[in-house]
Amino acid sequence: MVKQPENYRLVWGDLHIHSYFSSCYWGEETLPDGFDGSPADCYRYARDVAGMDFGAVTDHTWSGNGRMLVEDEWAEILEANRQYHEPDRFVSVPAYEWNAPKDRQWGHRNTIFNHDEPPILQSGAAVTDLSQLWQQLADLPYAALSIPHHLARDATPYDWSQHSAEWEPVVEMTSLWGNYEYQGNPHECDPNWSPSATGSFLQDGLAQANHVGVIGGGDNHTGHAGGHYFDTQQPNVTNSQRLARLSRFRMNALGTGLGGLYVTELTRDGIFEALRARRCIAASGRKIGLWTETNGLPMGVEGPAIDDSPRTVAYSVSGNERIKTVTLVRNGVDVKRFYADDYYHEGVLEDTDSLERLQKISPSVSDGNGENWVYYYVRAVQEDGRTAWSSPVWFPVAS
Repeated sequence: MVKQPENYRLVWGDLHIHSYFSSCYWGEETLPDGFDGSPADCYRYARDVAGMDFGAVTDHTWSGNGRMLVEDEWAEILEANRQYHEPDRFVSVPAYEWNAPKDRQWGHRNTIFNHDEPPILQSGAAVTDLSQLWQQLADLPYAALSIPHHLARDATPYDWSQHSAEWEPVVEMTSLWGNYEYQGNPHECDPNWSPSATGSFLQDGLAQANHVGVIGGGDNHTGHAGGHYFDTQQPNVTNSQRLARLSRFRMNALGTGLGGLYVTELTRDGIFEALRARRCIAASGRKIGLWTETNGLPMGVEGPAIDDSPRTVAYSVSGNERIKTVTLVRNGVDVKRFYADDYYHEGVLEDTDSLERLQKISPSVSDGNGENWVYYYVRAVQEDGRTAWSSPVWFPVAS
């Protein structure tokens, strides 16, 4: 059995919030009284209403209509970061959503910085090759990361062949758009609204031996964070009116995504360290605590080579509705499942398959350098359908 680790603290946040500086913003229709959609109010909502521990306002650097994020707007965003950054209470992370005209090839990336005054990096038409982004990040004298999102959205799919292990340790796999765990999952983005791109889901990337962790993000274009599309603190607006206002988007029925990080300290350094270590979970709509140890190793790590000996995955999960199922995923295949019926559950899922049988059921993943890998992660689902995912643990296969 395993409980929540004593040496880490689980903190929740949203690294994908849009203020009124994004051309796709429409929060004036859904914000509660007293909030105006400014960067500062986005952080105030995240901290004081949604109960987040960290957050990032990630307005677009470039939009399809040619609009660019300008210096005056960026200065206001940075000032909001300074205003709301209070280590051990709420961590604001300077960030933006990096875009370029070749969205179809390069996708969208939330770029976050461990610094008070980062610049707006080249984006839009100034970018002719994705390597320019990596070089700009490398030239900075402080830490920065890039987080791909709506991985398999057909209009802006993520090309796993261009994944950067150095700059992209985690991906945002659930958000407003839906869940991008695997094609055909129950809460994939509505194909009648925004079709999916085959080959760009999380499991497609894992099958190419990309060792990534997972988080959720909001991408809520209303100034909200915390898993909700609109706020119920609008006494003069009925639910039917809210739904009518939201009808322009066919959203994830479970709510927007959240990121859970197991940190050693609630600071920017702590946030970046947890992301780098892939010690993180993704959740849809609600804070669902999930911790796993595979053969005694925490999520996100690369372990020693495995043989025919059983592999054990100890887990603990804490929901705000009853936990329905806890599933062990091995190389893209659901191999073990426990049916729970409680708000808190802990247990052990054991994989006793020999390496020979494993190769028949869920073949190991080749990294192209002669190394074969097996990965495990856990998916926990509540009765209401809301879900949490652990980041994978990776093991090379003994030859």
